Amino acid sequence: MAKPDQEFQIAVPTRIVFGAGKSRDLGNLLSQRGYRSVMVCTDANLVEAGVLQGIESCLQAAKVDYFVYDQVKENPDIETVLAAKKRAQGEHADCLVGVGGGGPIDVAKALSVALTHKGDIRDYIAYTTGQKKPIDGNLLPIVAVPTTAGSGAEVSPVAVIVDKEIRTKVGFFSERLFPELAVIDPALSVTLPPGPTAGAGLDVFAHAFDAFVSRKATLYTDALAKGAMESVFRNLRTAVWQGDDLQARSAMSAASIMALLAIYLGKGGAVHTIGEPLGTICDLPHGYACGIAIPAMMKYLLPVCRGQLAEIHALSCSFAHGRREAEDPASACIVGMKRLIRETGLPALSAVLSKPDIDKLSDASAAHLAVDRVPMPISRKDYIKLYGEILSDGYLEETR
Repeated sequence: MAKPDQEFQIAVPTRIVFGAGKSRDLGNLLSQRGYRSVMVCTDANLVEAGVLQGIESCLQAAKVDYFVYDQVKENPDIETVLAAKKRAQGEHADCLVGVGGGGPIDVAKALSVALTHKGDIRDYIAYTTGQKKPIDGNLLPIVAVPTTAGSGAEVSPVAVIVDKEIRTKVGFFSERLFPELAVIDPALSVTLPPGPTAGAGLDVFAHAFDAFVSRKATLYTDALAKGAMESVFRNLRTAVWQGDDLQARSAMSAASIMALLAIYLGKGGAVHTIGEPLGTICDLPHGYACGIAIPAMMKYLLPVCRGQLAEIHALSCSFAHGRREAEDPASACIVGMKRLIRETGLPALSAVLSKPDIDKLSDASAAHLAVDRVPMPISRKDYIKLYGEILSDGYLEETR
């Protein structure tokens, strides 16, 4: 939570074009910027679902040449980026377009570095391994077309990629990696199934929560975070179970932007110290891995974040007529978070993983770069307890 006298600066260069059907303007938007040949990074599921067909049609109508790399995985790795680089050889793209969730958009960002910088792409990783060479301004422009409401990659200067050699998510970072343009069309997400919709929505909440409890939060990031969390409480269930509800889908798309800007500008990361190791080591979807960790992290932070948790509980009640005020709103917040996860149909972690290596997960969490962003001290032993709690039977049951 922000201190009233805190100073801050904001610089977000991405132009956002938002609205149902706006993806049909993509070709003209690219043409207006002088782009004549673009590379589209996406995944095979979107091709199979027919989403890419609409993108291709608008590019053809605007006479923008294009070629496609459609092999981006759920948790894309360095090898994915190098395969995309190989696909681009012999072509003459003047812009990279990421179409999909965070994976394709982040691959487009990392690919921009790979195509314009010499040597080993790992030399340009900012974290976790340490940057050996700077990312200069000689990058191909990036355009983001998200088809999920979760990662917020469309307004982020970071490309998160798995390095399988060290089994860790690493990040390419430069303000030059902000997408030049983000075309956000909530209609593209209406065919997303309930499970991925729920996971993406919890990713939104995780971004907002991490920002809200950050010791570096500002008045600006608090406003973004609270707005995003309230929107999740109000709209996620509808987006999950009535996927064609454009109002809910639009609200979640807007919340995704707000939450990412909040965590980026507010420098949060508490939940992500668990979610990212779970996603990488256990190969789980990022949104689900972060979302399932939220109640446990809320409980852990209760000694120092009771006020923030009470505020979050109030947000969850702001639209629920007839809901009585809780005697202990901070604890009620944790109960409500578990209820939200259950009501979106996501399974308990114990039903997904049988015997994960808690020691390895705890090592990765304790070594995570965002550990210093957790608003109270946290140790490897604490992470062992947290993983044990998250994996326990009955974890998502409503207990006070």
